[in-house]
Amino acid sequence: MKRIGLILPLLLSFLSSTAQEPADSLSLPDSLNHTDTTQIYKPINFEQELDNIVRTKKKPFYSYIFDAADAVTNFFMGCDTNYVTPQLYEFTAQAELSYIHDYYRMNSNQSGQATHMTIQSGNPLVLGGYVYWSILGYGHSINLEDIGRHKGKTNATGRRNSFVLNTARIIAEVYTFRSGKSAEFTSISNIDLKGHDRKFTGLNSKCVGIDAQYIFNHKKYSWPAAFGENAVQRKSAGSWKLGFAYNHMNITFNSEELSDYIASQIDTTLLFNKVSYKDYAVSVGYGYNCVLRKNCLLAVSILPSIGYRQSDITDEQMDKDILRKISTDVFFRTSLFWNNTKYFSGIVVDLHTYAYRQKRFGLTNSYGTIKYILGFNFLKKKQYKK
Repeated sequence: MKRIGLILPLLLSFLSSTAQEPADSLSLPDSLNHTDTTQIYKPINFEQELDNIVRTKKKPFYSYIFDAADAVTNFFMGCDTNYVTPQLYEFTAQAELSYIHDYYRMNSNQSGQATHMTIQSGNPLVLGGYVYWSILGYGHSINLEDIGRHKGKTNATGRRNSFVLNTARIIAEVYTFRSGKSAEFTSISNIDLKGHDRKFTGLNSKCVGIDAQYIFNHKKYSWPAAFGENAVQRKSAGSWKLGFAYNHMNITFNSEELSDYIASQIDTTLLFNKVSYKDYAVSVGYGYNCVLRKNCLLAVSILPSIGYRQSDITDEQMDKDILRKISTDVFFRTSLFWNNTKYFSGIVVDLHTYAYRQKRFGLTNSYGTIKYILGFNFLKKKQYKK
């Protein structure tokens, strides 16, 4: 009995200890048993917050417009400032005085013998200008000979309207252009033009176009510094470019405006009523900016293109002949500029050629412009005022 009395307490003690083990095994870790008062967020006092908003002084509406424009500009004009000084001002104004050379050459072999005639415009002086707000701009130009003339008697050659986007990454232009009037014949197959009236006012050309380019090395190479005048190249650099262009050209020829001598001698296969063609082209080219000295830049850009062309022609012999084919073109531009970020001045030369071809008839229209540009920037952006 004594042994049983000693064993019984031990057995009860063992059973009680094993019964407590499951409860201990379910105990929560200390990290969850203690509340971290630092993680408790204070409730928001909405009335107080609303009162703070109401009491906050509102910015003028126009400041939001400028802030948005600055944000867009910073994205598109982002550059390596060791190579390029970006546009420091909100607005740019510039004047242009241009000399235009417009050239047309018609070829025909409909009569079994190749013939040609060439017409050159009157090389007019054109006055124009651009106004930029940030990266957006609008330009307009007129023929100086048209000033003071009544409507219907104007030359219109050189009249141009354009909307432009000039950024470091992307450049684009939508434009309309007129040329051709006030021209003269320079040569005609089998006709001696010496001593005869060579003036011709029956040629009229209208063009609507879209040009866009993407600059790959936009951090170091600046197209706006070379041709947009709203940046300054500090170190020489170049870049490959990828472009797209659309041009719709209409050229009309009024044979009733021919002089009596030319009308009686010219091969009628060279005559047409209207040529219309549309170009859709993709181009790959290269541009290089050479910094000659501080604030002085020489720039060259060459952009060959290949594309699809749809052409229509109407004349007395053919009701309508439609030609669709591959087109090739080259756009060359160069400039010499001085720009100290506030004022700028320079010369820009553009050369462009459009060519229409089919078996019996061909027409080449090439034009070039030499521009003298003078302008200034104003209203410095707030991030550059310091």
